[in-house]
Amino acid sequence: MDIIRYFIHPILLVLLVLGVTFLENYYMKKRNFKVHALANYVAMSGISVILYLIGGFSLWTVKGIAMAFVLLYDSVQDFSAREADDFLWVMLVLLSLVNFAETGVASMLMGAFAVFVPQMVIANTVKTGGIGGADIKISTAGVLSLGFFGGVIGYMAGLVFAVIFQTIYSKIKKQSCRNGFPLLPFLFAGLMLGYVI
Repeated sequence: MDIIRYFIHPILLVLLVLGVTFLENYYMKKRNFKVHALANYVAMSGISVILYLIGGFSLWTVKGIAMAFVLLYDSVQDFSAREADDFLWVMLVLLSLVNFAETGVASMLMGAFAVFVPQMVIANTVKTGGIGGADIKISTAGVLSLGFFGGVIGYMAGLVFAVIFQTIYSKIKKQSCRNGFPLLPFLFAGLMLGYVI
């Protein structure tokens, strides 16, 4: 029985995740997004295995995988078109209702507030190269799902990833650091890191 639990369940989970990733890649290609299918398969398989190893077959694992699918779609759309559909942040808000008793409503609201307010201040004061509306909605909804501790750490990690990457990329390409860039792929990495903390 232990063999089934330790080998069959994760294999079935990865196969299911690969199937959903195939469908998500197909839909994103139909919308003419810049899809790197292999990277998506590797990322989603890796995320599902890590979540399974930490949480087993649990609601926490399923919520994390669902969140990863939404954030993957956000990231690819932001990378392709520098925007994100409104239904995506709504999906993240709905995911915050799953298992919210463990995170705590106060923690969720404080985290969302701690991320939303500074972004709104930046968006309203910086004229060029600021934070876009999709970035604000997705990050706030993602932090709401994670709660204050994991959400704020994940958000900050995503920003650090973005600054480091953009600084190196700008130096290599000899471009100005003020040029806009897609933030959601970095928030994807940061929020998933915050989820497992």
